[in-house]
Amino acid sequence: MADNPGTRIVTKIIFPVRDMSQAVGFYRRLGFEVENYDDGYAWVRNKGMEILHLAAAAELTVEDNPAAGYFHVQDTDAWHGAWSDLIPDLEPVTDRPWGMREFSFKDPSGNLLRVGQNL
Repeated sequence: MADNPGTRIVTKIIFPVRDMSQAVGFYRRLGFEVENYDDGYAWVRNKGMEILHLAAAAELTVEDNPAAGYFHVQDTDAWHGAWSDLIPDLEPVTDRPWGMREFSFKDPSGNLLRVGQNL
């Protein structure tokens, strides 16, 4: 939009989590910094930059969780390599027809995360 007064838009994913302590532990094992706001909310950061939020949702049915997010990175293979021993169901890195090199996985609450870079 030509008359948009903003110069930059930053978005944050808010993932519902069934078990906050499990979710915090999972993202910390992946190497992220996690700061709890309270028992029901937390921020996940990468090198000080906030990348997603975690919100307690005790009623969440993990198998039916439709939430998803995308981490756009510079080196998909490096991220995959760093997490290959930490995430049991880590999808292989694949070049996609839509011009991305990516992989995906689900966290313990069933939130889908895709990680990719432009081809």
